Amino acid sequence: MTEITLFVQEGCRPCMYAETQLKKVEGWEDVVTITNAKKNGVWSDYARDCGIDVTPTLVALIDGVIVAKMVGSKEMTSEFWQSTINKHKANVNT
Repeated sequence: MTEITLFVQEGCRPCMYAETQLKKVEGWEDVVTITNAKKNGVWSDYARDCGIDVTPTLVALIDGVIVAKMVGSKEMTSEFWQSTINKHKANVNT
C-alpha cells in the first residue's frame, strides 16, 4: 500500500505555503494526508518513525517503508503538487 504524508507544524510559514499550494489541486485528499508532526510541542511517534526533524516534509511509503522524502517548501509549488497527484492518484491505498 502506498501512503503519501505531508508533515507540518502549526504556525510554520513554509508549512502554510506547502498546504496552500497542495489544496489548490483537485483531488489532493485522495492522495496526500496532512499530518501535524508535533503534539503538545513534541514530535509525534509517527513523525519520529519517519525520521522527521523539520517541517514541512513530504514522505512516501510503500508497505510502511519510506521510499521517498522531500524536505522544505521551496519546490512544493502548485505545479509540483499537480504532478504528484496525477502520478500517484491511481497508486495510493492500493
